[in-house]
Amino acid sequence: GGGVPEMTRHAYTVIGLCCLCGMISSLDRMAMSVAIVPLANEFGYSDTIKGSVSSIFSIGYTVALLPLALAQALASPKYIMLMGVSTWSLLTLATPAAAQAGIPYLLAARAGVGAAEAVTVPTIQTFVSRWVPKNQRSRALALLYSCLQSGTILALLVAPQIVQRGDWPMVFTAFGSLGFVWAAFWVPISQDYPDDTLRVRGGGEIGSRRIGSPNARSPASVPLEGAQGGFGQAVASAKALPWSDFFQSRGLWAATAAHAANNWGLYVSLAWLPTYFNSVYDLDLAQSSFYSLLPYAAGAVTSGMAGVAADKMLGSGMDATAVRKIMQGIGSFGPFACMVALAMLSQDGGAGSPEAASALFVAAVGLGSASSAGFGASLQDISGRYSGLLYGLTSICSSITGAVGVYETGVILDTTHSWALAFATAASAYGFGGVWYALGYSAEPLFKEGSPHADEVEG
Repeated sequence: GGGVPEMTRHAYTVIGLCCLCGMISSLDRMAMSVAIVPLANEFGYSDTIKGSVSSIFSIGYTVALLPLALAQALASPKYIMLMGVSTWSLLTLATPAAAQAGIPYLLAARAGVGAAEAVTVPTIQTFVSRWVPKNQRSRALALLYSCLQSGTILALLVAPQIVQRGDWPMVFTAFGSLGFVWAAFWVPISQDYPDDTLRVRGGGEIGSRRIGSPNARSPASVPLEGAQGGFGQAVASAKALPWSDFFQSRGLWAATAAHAANNWGLYVSLAWLPTYFNSVYDLDLAQSSFYSLLPYAAGAVTSGMAGVAADKMLGSGMDATAVRKIMQGIGSFGPFACMVALAMLSQDGGAGSPEAASALFVAAVGLGSASSAGFGASLQDISGRYSGLLYGLTSICSSITGAVGVYETGVILDTTHSWALAFATAASAYGFGGVWYALGYSAEPLFKEGSPHADEVEG
């Protein structure tokens, strides 16, 4: 309608680079899910060690999430992002040497990659809230989630080809280099805020105000020099954030529960799918990676469709809470049903065909991706201004849950050899998150107009 700003070409380029960054982060994360098979063969790892190598990434990610989400909210998200990408790319390049040196070094390298990757989504949430008009944000976030899935797909397509040439270290060399190519574009093109001319009056509300502008009211808009200039000042700014409002928000807790449940299922799939197809169906690495990538292809497509559908429903005047609950209902109860079916398929050591299992994984990850317009967009409803920081908070809980899921699956397989039990556990996680979100979520903004923490509405 009138007054809704259009995104400029510069805005599209910045958001595009953000999405590319998401894709590279997925590539570098997934490198290990494929390479763990030849690594385990070469160095004789048990399932529990494989589970540890896979889950340590999530532990590093979790530990770094809040500090990095705070850093990007208080300082320059552009440079915090650059720092993260450079660090994880360097550590990805160093992974083969770490593996040769021994398990503790490998665990340290993967924890470091996880820690540096924690910068990605909170920073992108901040860029979306500043550069994308409110009526296009579900779509922008859905594009981000599609790119995260595409990175996974690309890793599962390319890595096995490299491994089968007998050169698993090359996976880390190739993927690790990409971050530095990305950085060469990011530095000259991106900036923390759109130029002032982009701040349009009217219904579009592009993000928050410029850092350090005279009318910036929020502690999240500390002048850049201030945030860099003194640790004390950064601590004071962090203390001034409305923490008690965050922790008392029922909507935020509901989004966290759905996010955590989603991560249990998704992380277990990400880490264990190639191993599952390799061990249950005795497929080689290229075949098992092919079956593993199909679910993410479905996820990338569904995620984009869910974002467009959600924006359309919101545009037609439908209540935001209802839209989020519909999307999250699909995103939680769809995978729940698929995991129950997989558990039944895997009972008594039977596993059906790889095609049947793959179809269920495709449905699980595909339907689960509707969450990008459910809990994934919830934080923009609750508080666009603090969406990056809130994403950090919900992700801490969900990454711990995901890491526990990945490790737990390794222990279940070592002790019971039962994939049925592993899938049943994932199903119960999805069900729990879906019910909590359905009962507890509300899209009411956390801060009413007139609050110093409210999103800026101009006009």
